[in-house]
Amino acid sequence: MRIEERLNQLEYYMELLLTTTDMSQYPYYALLIRQRVNKEEAKDIERICAELLDEMDKQKAQGYVMFDNLLALFAGQLIEKLDVHETIFALHDQGLFQPLMNEFIKIIKQFDLI
Repeated sequence: MRIEERLNQLEYYMELLLTTTDMSQYPYYALLIRQRVNKEEAKDIERICAELLDEMDKQKAQGYVMFDNLLALFAGQLIEKLDVHETIFALHDQGLFQPLMNEFIKIIKQFDLI
């Protein structure tokens, strides 16, 4: 079997697994799979979130209460394959980077950006 045929077969198996698995507990991972985000891109998103979470903690320690600048940084650095709001809600619903995503969601709702 040629490599291309094997890859097509693997993609088919992955589609079958996704339809039989309850991905509602993993909305962020499902989003990555659906949008065909590769491993390096996913790692980069995680790095961005970790850096922004760290920055938010520093800003909170300095007395900041508004973090719309961090949301703008996130949106500007997110890969084009992903929608900003969908990604934020998927990360939040999966419990990843929860404090940061909570702030982003508050900002989105405050400014009616949904």
